[in-house]
Amino acid sequence: MYFALGATLALAAFLLLNAFFCLGAHLLVPLVRKTASLRPRAALFFLLRIFPACTAILCTFLLVIPSYLSLEPRGTAERMGWLLPLLAALSAWVLAAAWFGALASWRRSHLILRDWLRKSEAISLPGVNIPAYRLQETFPVVAVIGALRPRLFVSGQVLEALNAEEFAAAIQHEMGHLDAHDNLRRWLARLCPPGLPFLPGARRLAQLSHAASEESADTYAVREGKATPLDLASALIKVSRMVPVRRPMAIPAGAYLLEQQDLPHIARRVHALLEKTEGIENAQSMNRTSSDRASTSRRRRIALVGVSASAMLLLAVSYPSLLLGVHEALEKFL
Repeated sequence: MYFALGATLALAAFLLLNAFFCLGAHLLVPLVRKTASLRPRAALFFLLRIFPACTAILCTFLLVIPSYLSLEPRGTAERMGWLLPLLAALSAWVLAAAWFGALASWRRSHLILRDWLRKSEAISLPGVNIPAYRLQETFPVVAVIGALRPRLFVSGQVLEALNAEEFAAAIQHEMGHLDAHDNLRRWLARLCPPGLPFLPGARRLAQLSHAASEESADTYAVREGKATPLDLASALIKVSRMVPVRRPMAIPAGAYLLEQQDLPHIARRVHALLEKTEGIENAQSMNRTSSDRASTSRRRRIALVGVSASAMLLLAVSYPSLLLGVHEALEKFL
């Protein structure tokens, strides 16, 4: 009974904490949307996506479980009402749905990828330092597939439809996904269960994060590649006309130039690229030097290490009183 009660409390606490932090993340969405640069905006949306679940797990394992094991008597005779088991069951369902869903998605993607590799041929593309393949597929594929061993796939119809500049822009878009590790980010996000999965806006953060990563890759293609924003806009329009609308296509999880779910947002991406064309003469904003980017990244890492060290020190100093406070809250909850 002792360990059953502890497990039930831990599951219920995770559900409530995840929901609480999820509400907080949604409140921060308007602030993140105002971020001027698209690369930080995409990273911030990713952090908002995984923050609730990761923080809830940390709080559960660092506070809830230790406070129960250290302060709750082994021979406790406390009984659970109906609410606590209900919350624990809902929490277990949310966790299982997220993890089994991620596992099923990985398995399905693995099978489709194996089929793609069997019916594709290796090609060499300038500026691409990962394995690249030409694929005979009805879906207009331009995609980086794989988080740890990425591969670039391009369908034959896309190669035939795009001119050299448009194709170079499309490839640079995929290199933007590769540079940002978007495939790894999306797999990690899939493992994080949403805090309020039964509400209408539960997938809002995931959709915002996906849209921000696509726009960030568009910006990378314009900034790092030799093609113009018009070339990428033209490539997007041409590929969008080849995407089948009526029936969903079985494609592996990955970072695509364009997916079926992206079709409603194609106008916004093209409009953003046209705005970049109008301001292309501002070279300072479009072409930061690598030393500037490295300096900014170094400052962010130093700030992150400083904040993390301060948080760990504060946690170590106040840990006993935190455990006592958490245990008192659990007693009231029971």
